Amino acid sequence: MYIAFKSVDFDKFISGLHSVDYRLVVISVIIGILGYVFRVLRWKILIDSLGCGVSIKNVYNAIMIGYLANFTIPRIGEIIRCSVLKKTDRIDFEKTLGTVIVERCYDLIFLLFFLVFVVVIRFKVFGAFISEKIYQPLIEKISTIPILLIITATVIAVVIAFFIFYIRKRTGKIINGLISGLKTGIVMKNRKKFLIYTILIYLCYWLTGFLVLKAIPATSFLNAMDALFLFVVGAFGWVIPAQGGFGSYHILVALGLGVYGVSYEDGIIVATIAHESQVIFMILLGVVSLAAFLGFRKKTKTCTKVKQNK
Repeated sequence: MYIAFKSVDFDKFISGLHSVDYRLVVISVIIGILGYVFRVLRWKILIDSLGCGVSIKNVYNAIMIGYLANFTIPRIGEIIRCSVLKKTDRIDFEKTLGTVIVERCYDLIFLLFFLVFVVVIRFKVFGAFISEKIYQPLIEKISTIPILLIITATVIAVVIAFFIFYIRKRTGKIINGLISGLKTGIVMKNRKKFLIYTILIYLCYWLTGFLVLKAIPATSFLNAMDALFLFVVGAFGWVIPAQGGFGSYHILVALGLGVYGVSYEDGIIVATIAHESQVIFMILLGVVSLAAFLGFRKKTKTCTKVKQNK
C-alpha cells in the first residue's frame, strides 16, 4: 500500500473521492455480495458430490471466514474454510481441500479464457500495458531477480520440508482424501448448474468493475470491454500473495488505466473505490460468520449421506 500511494497527491485523491457517484458504488457492492451467494451455491455442489449433506448456512460461513482469513495471511482462506466445515459438519479436511482445488482449476480456466479474449479484442491496449507497465520496468530491475529467486526457492524448500515432516504419518489418508475431493470435478451430477454459477460469479465481478468505472468522472468514458480488460488486470492483483490484494490490486489497476490516458491518481481512486467497497463488506460479513462459527457447538455425528440429483 505504501508503494501504491507514495506518489499520490492526497489533496487530489480526496477531491476525487468527493466526485464519485456513490449510488452506482452501492449497486456494485450489492452485485458483489450476490457473487458471494453464487460462489456458495457452486461450492455446495462439490461438497454434496462427496455424499455429505451440508447446509447453505455452513458453506456460506466457511467461505466468508476464509475471505476474512485472507486479510491476515495470503491464500490461507482456502485452508481455513475447509477447517471450518471439518468442525461444523465433520467432513474430512483433505476431501474439502480437494473440492477447493477443483474450484480453483475452473477459476483458472475462466480467467485464462478472459485473458485470451481480452488480448484478442484489445491487443493494442493489452500489448501496451505489458510492454510499458510490466516488461520495461522488469528489465530495468532484472539484476535483483537472481536474489529474489534464491530467497523464494529457499522459502519453498523450507515449507515443503516442514510439510513432509509434519504429515509423514498421515500421507496415505491425505492423498486418498484429496483424490476423493478432486474426483468431484468429474462425478458431480449438477455440472450445468456448476458452470452456470461460475459464469454468474464472473458476470458479477465484471459488472462491479464496470459500475465503478461509470461512477468516477475520470473513467466514465470507458465501456464494457474496457471494464473486462481491467477485471483481468485486477484479478492478477488479487492472485498476487498480498493480504486481500491490498497494494498489488491498486498498483495493477492504476497502471492498467494508464494505457487509456487516465492519470495514476485517478487510477488509484478507481482501485480504492472498487477494492475497499468490496473489502469493507467482506470483513463485516466475515466477522458475522466468524461470530456464528465461534458460537457453534460441535456435532457428534459425521456428515449425512445425500442422494445426488441427476
